[in-house]
Amino acid sequence: MKTSEPNGALEEEFTMARLYISKMKSEVKSLVNRSKQLETAQADTSRKMQANEKELASCQLLIAQHQAKIKSLTDYMQNMEEKKRQLEENQDVLTEELAKLQGQEKMHEVSGMENEKDIDRLQDAEEIKKSLDEQMVNHRDTHQKQLSRLRDEVAVKQRMLDELKDLNESLLLEQKKLMSDYEKLKMEEQEKDQKLQQLIMINEKQEVARQDLKGLEETVAKELQTLHNLRKLFVQDLTMRVKKSAEMDCEDGVGSAAQKQKISFLENNLEQLTKVHKQLVRDNADLRCELPKLEKRLRATAERVKALESALKEAKENAMRDRKRYQTEVDRIKDAVRAKNMARRGHSAQIAKPIRAGHHHSSPTPLSIRGGGTVYHYTHNSN
Repeated sequence: MKTSEPNGALEEEFTMARLYISKMKSEVKSLVNRSKQLETAQADTSRKMQANEKELASCQLLIAQHQAKIKSLTDYMQNMEEKKRQLEENQDVLTEELAKLQGQEKMHEVSGMENEKDIDRLQDAEEIKKSLDEQMVNHRDTHQKQLSRLRDEVAVKQRMLDELKDLNESLLLEQKKLMSDYEKLKMEEQEKDQKLQQLIMINEKQEVARQDLKGLEETVAKELQTLHNLRKLFVQDLTMRVKKSAEMDCEDGVGSAAQKQKISFLENNLEQLTKVHKQLVRDNADLRCELPKLEKRLRATAERVKALESALKEAKENAMRDRKRYQTEVDRIKDAVRAKNMARRGHSAQIAKPIRAGHHHSSPTPLSIRGGGTVYHYTHNSN
């Protein structure tokens, strides 16, 4: 019996060592698989981040180009307005000088007629003066109409400029909003990735624990069966020895103290084995009760992982829709600016030439001054 005790302890140590080695192997396999999954996930995340950064850089470049174009158009419109004001001032000065010269010419003619006392020519001079006044009035009206039309064009262009400024501000605000949404989505994606990785690790640990639990159950069942068989053999052997010792006691009539001590030792071993057997049975029952809880937690974890994956997919789809909408808005703005530039180049205007009475028209040579989208024509007479 003394040699059986070290053998039992040695077998128990071997059993614990086998369990520990199997557990270590399963943990190593899970760590290898986990490292491979993490490397794959990291590579995918890096590719996604690079693609998002490239797209964001292209959007920023496009917005900067539109801002520069709007600024150049604004400067161009301001230059055209300054040129238009200068041309209007020059036109007013030239008109006044022309009126003065024509009046002086007519007055010289009238004074010459008075010196010659030519009544008929004096009447003609008065008629010419009246016609000249009428032409000046008509020219002034035409000039006022042209000035009002030019002011209307300036007001329209100013409104267009204000609209472009408002549109630029709205685009800047939308860009800031998109940037904040992008950063928020990026943070959410990172958090969800971290949660997903944690849940995957928990799931793997639970899977490993379940596999270890199954192996442990099998090992415990085998050990229990072995202990049960040993207990039967031990009980049979003990019964046989007790019978033999009883027969020997009956025959001898005197009980040996050594045999009594041996019997008590065997009874104590039997009680200890019975206690160990009961403890193993209780442990097995506890493990069987714990197994459904672990399976339930595993299913809940898998459902949560699926929910997080669907939420991540939905967030990515929302980000793609926002980027497409922003690109559509940018294309629409480009088309609108291009159409406005084409429309501004298509307008033209012409300033009429005053007609002198008593002279035939000569073929005038128009002088065109182009400013922005409007063309101004000045005519010069050969007289």
